[in-house]
Amino acid sequence: MMRLYTKGELHIIDERVDHSVTFAHVTDLHLPPQDRDPHQHAIDWWEQDFEYPWERLPQLLDEIQAANVDFVVFGGDQLDCYDAAAANRLATLCRERELRSIFGFGNHDFENLHIRYVTHEFDADVRDKNIAHLCDHWNMPGRYYSFEHGNVSFIMLDTPYKPVEGGWGGYFDDQQLDWLADELQRDVPTIVFHHVPFDVPTNRDRLGLLWNGGRGWIVEDENAKRARQLLAESKNVLGTFVGHSHIRSEDPLGNTWQFMTGTGCHGNWRYVRIVAEPSPKSIRVGGVPG
Repeated sequence: MMRLYTKGELHIIDERVDHSVTFAHVTDLHLPPQDRDPHQHAIDWWEQDFEYPWERLPQLLDEIQAANVDFVVFGGDQLDCYDAAAANRLATLCRERELRSIFGFGNHDFENLHIRYVTHEFDADVRDKNIAHLCDHWNMPGRYYSFEHGNVSFIMLDTPYKPVEGGWGGYFDDQQLDWLADELQRDVPTIVFHHVPFDVPTNRDRLGLLWNGGRGWIVEDENAKRARQLLAESKNVLGTFVGHSHIRSEDPLGNTWQFMTGTGCHGNWRYVRIVAEPSPKSIRVGGVPG
C-alpha cells in the first residue's frame, strides 16, 4: 500500500519494515561541464534551456538536506556529458551537506564533449572508459549493484542507450538480467532504480508527444520483456524509480508502480518514505488540523 501526495512525495507501507527509511530521488540534473572548449556555444545553449542547473543545484541539495532523508539517489544524467571536475564538484557539494549519495548512470553521464554536442553517437569504448572514471568519482561498486538500508533492499540497474529503428532506446544485457533475477529471489522489501523507463500504456501518449513520435523508453526486446516480467510479478518490489523523460509520472507496472521523477535541473525531486505505519494526512506537517 502507498499514498501519493501533491508534489509527488510517497508514503509506502510495508509491515516488514522495522523502522522508517527515507530517501530523495533526483534525476536529470544535466550539469554542464567545467571544461567548455571547443563547444562553448552548444554548452551555453543547453545551459540556458536547462535554466542554469549549477545555479539551482545548491538550493535543491539544501531542500533535500532539510528533509532529513537517510540518503539521496541520483538516478542518471547528473552530468550533461562526462567531465571530471563536474563529477567531483557534485560529490563535494553533497559531502558538504553530509548527504549520503548513491549514483546511477543515464545516457549522457559518460559522453565526451564531441559525442554530446556534435555527433550524438553511441560509442561503447567511450562509455566503458568514462563509466570506470565515474565509479571512482562517485564511489560506485559498478554500473549496476545493490545495497541495503534498514531491512530494505535497493537495486540500481543500468539501461544504456543504443540506436534502434525509430531512434534510440534503453536496453538490458543478459548478465545484468541474470543478476537481477537472483537479487529478486530475496524475500525482502525492494526498491529498484533505472534511468530509462519502460513503455507503459498510461504514459505512452505523453511520451510520444514529448519525444515527437520517437522512442523515449526501453526497447521492447526479449530482455526488456524478461526485466519487465521480473519486476511486475515480484511480490517484493515496492516501486521502480526512473527519469530520462523530463516529466513526472506515476504509472502501474504489474503488481508495482513505475515512478518517474521530473528534472532536477528545474528543481524537481521526489521524497519517499517507507514505513510500517499508515500514511498521515500530510507528509510535510505533523499531527492533524483543528
